[in-house]
Formats: sequence, C-alpha cells, structure tokens
Amino acid sequence: MELNDYQSKCLNTWHGDQRLIRSFLGVCGEAGELSERIKKHLRGDYDVQELKSRSFKEIGDVLYYIAVLAHELGFELSDIAEDNIAKLAKRQEEGKIKGDGDHR
Repeated sequence: MELNDYQSKCLNTWHGDQRLIRSFLGVCGEAGELSERIKKHLRGDYDVQELKSRSFKEIGDVLYYIAVLAHELGFELSDIAEDNIAKLAKRQEEGKIKGDGDHR
C-alpha cells in the first residue's frame, strides 16, 4: 500500500473535535503502549516472539495516529518519508549519521 493511500484510508475513520491535539496525543499514547511492550520484554516478561506478536498492532496504531497528525498539519506521508530519507542519506554521506541535533 502506498503511504498516501494509507493516509487517505485512515481519514475515513478520523472524526470528532479537537483533531490536531487528539492526533498528537494519540501518537504519544500509542508510542507509550509500544514502549511498555519493549519494557516488559527487557524485564523478561516476553521473549522476542511474544514481543513481536504484541508489538505488531501497536506499531499499526502509532502509524495511524502519525497519518492523521500529518494530515491535521497539512502534510502527506509520502512527502514526510521522502524528506526523511533524503535527510538521513545526506547525514550518512557527510559521515554524520550518529550524533545529536537536527542540523548535523
């Protein structure tokens, strides 16, 4: 599935008020749930297979909220993805793939 097609399909289920803040909080909440899965794996509650099994749908939930957040901010997912890959390629080319900050 193409990223913009996915984003468009997500918007079919995206309704209600305060959509910008709800989409932002949705990203935070779902990323938190994913981090809980990883924390439980690290403390020994899950083996790798269980981590994968429990993470699959959480990653999908994060992706959903990223898609609707991008829409609420006026972005298409494909543009974000292309820009991100270009940024990473430039950093790698310059030998700056590791480090801190947005302007390496």
